[in-house]
Amino acid sequence: MAELFTMNTTLKEILENERVNKKLNYMFSELYYKDIRPMFRKMKLKNMVKFVKTPWGTPFPAEGLLRCANLISERRQNGELVSIPIWQGAGDSRENVVLVPFLNKEMKKAPAVIICPGGAYNRVAFHNEGIPVAQRMQQAGYQAFILNYTVAPQLYPKPQEDLVRAIRFVRKNHEKLGVNPEDVMIMGFSAGGHLCATVGALYDRYEDDTHRYDDVSARPDKICLGYPLISLITDIHEGCIENLLGGTDHMEDRRALSAEMILSKDYPKTYLWACEDDTVVNCSHTKMMDDVLNNKKAPHMMHLFESGGHGIGLGEGTPAQGWIEEALAFFEA
Repeated sequence: MAELFTMNTTLKEILENERVNKKLNYMFSELYYKDIRPMFRKMKLKNMVKFVKTPWGTPFPAEGLLRCANLISERRQNGELVSIPIWQGAGDSRENVVLVPFLNKEMKKAPAVIICPGGAYNRVAFHNEGIPVAQRMQQAGYQAFILNYTVAPQLYPKPQEDLVRAIRFVRKNHEKLGVNPEDVMIMGFSAGGHLCATVGALYDRYEDDTHRYDDVSARPDKICLGYPLISLITDIHEGCIENLLGGTDHMEDRRALSAEMILSKDYPKTYLWACEDDTVVNCSHTKMMDDVLNNKKAPHMMHLFESGGHGIGLGEGTPAQGWIEEALAFFEA
C-alpha cells in the first residue's frame, strides 16, 4: 500500500516524488506553488500554511494538495487509471486536457457526470470542487469524471471545445465506461459553471478538427451549476473575462458568451445554487439565470442559501451543505 502524504510532508517532497509529480499538474495547478520560496518548500505543510498564501491572498490549500497527491499515489500504486486523454492526435496544446474518472466498475449503464471545477479560467480547482464532488457523485451511483480543461494563457473557444469533446468522448465510449449515453450531466462551479452554462446553449457550435466524434451528440441531458458566473456583461468578474477572452474590450464575444442572452426554451433540465453572501461571483448571476429559465419555461430549480460564500464545493459546514442531495432528487423526479 502506498504511504500517504500527510501534513508532516513537505511541498518539496511531493514535487520530487516520481509517483505523483508527472500527473500532479492535472489536478493541482502550478500557480498555487510556483512562486513559493525554497525555505517554505522545505517546511512541513502544517507549518508552511502558517506563512504562505496563494497569489490570490487565500491560505495555501495544503489539504487540497494532499487530496490530489494521495489520489495519484494510490492509483498508481494499485495500477489504476489516473486520467484519460480525450484529444488523441490533436497536438501538444491539448495533451493536458484529460478526464479523471471515478467509476463504479460493477455498473454497466449508469448515469454520468462531467465535473468542471472553477478557477477563473486560469486554473482548475480539483482539490475542492473536483475530487470531493466526484467521490460523492460516484457514491450516488454516477460514473463521475473531472475535466481538466484548457485555461489561460490559451483562450476561448478552447475550454468550450474541451467540454464538448468530453461529452462526446463519454458517449462514444459508453460501453467501456459503463455509462448510459442518454443520461449525461455536466456540472460546473464558478467559472466552470459559466463553461457548463454556455455549452448547454451552444453545444452544436463548436467544430472538432479531428472529426473523430462528429456522429455523437454533445447536448448534455442535465446541467448542475454551483455559484456560477453567468453574465460577461452585468456584475462582471474581470479576471474571468481577461483569462477567457484576453481582455475586457471584446464586447461582441462577451454578449455571445453571456448565458442569460443565449438560452432557449429547450435548454437542458437545470439545477443551480449560490450563496447570498458570495463576494466573488455575485448571486445576481444565479438569479439572472433563474429569471431567464422561468421566462423560457425551461425545467429548472434554483436554491439561494443565506451564507457560505464562494468556492465551497460540497458546502460542508455551511447552510449550503446538502445541495447535492437536493439536486439529485430534483433530477430523479
